[in-house]
Amino acid sequence: MVRTQFSLPVKVIRSDNGGEYLNSKLLKFFQDNGILHETICPGTPQQNGVAERKNRHILETTRALLIGAHITQHYWVEAVTYAVYLMNRMPSQVLSFRTPLQTLTQHVQIPSFLYLEPRVFGCVAYVHLQKSQRTKLDPCAVHCVFFGFNPHQKGYRCYHPSAHHMYVSMDVTFFETEYFFGLDQSTSSPQGEQLGVSKKTEKPNKPRKPKKK
Repeated sequence: MVRTQFSLPVKVIRSDNGGEYLNSKLLKFFQDNGILHETICPGTPQQNGVAERKNRHILETTRALLIGAHITQHYWVEAVTYAVYLMNRMPSQVLSFRTPLQTLTQHVQIPSFLYLEPRVFGCVAYVHLQKSQRTKLDPCAVHCVFFGFNPHQKGYRCYHPSAHHMYVSMDVTFFETEYFFGLDQSTSSPQGEQLGVSKKTEKPNKPRKPKKK
């Protein structure tokens, strides 16, 4: 993909000593294409510091998205994908406060679906149903949760949990101030504080007046 989309040959690949990199099939691919494979010394992940820091950045952003939208870890794939989407559109000091996407447009032509406006991850999204997807008495829209963008289509990815169906559409109405998965009364915050529970302060008992005989 690097060779065909960016007209640049891959010369060197650096990785750790994981089995997904050190196998005969991948090593043969490197040899056939003249790619040098560098590996770090055992127990020294700092030699691959750029990748390690970026992985940490992605996981921290993913965790923030899941916790902020009250979404379970079951949907971590959608959160990771959207975290990378956001990071590619955030200004970077290394790039003179330009976004990675802006820097990339100086070298190659970017598909139009990469310019879709970011939305609040996990918010309520109503997907309009086409006439072929409903009857005359069915609702015109379905209540979904926003999960990001499709990597190969110009559309928003909205999931309908009860039907286990993922919609990809541009005809979507967003309620970005409302999360699809709300908090229950028994749910506690990451800091351990109970949410939605108020404690009443007890007033001190006033001294009783002595009874008159």
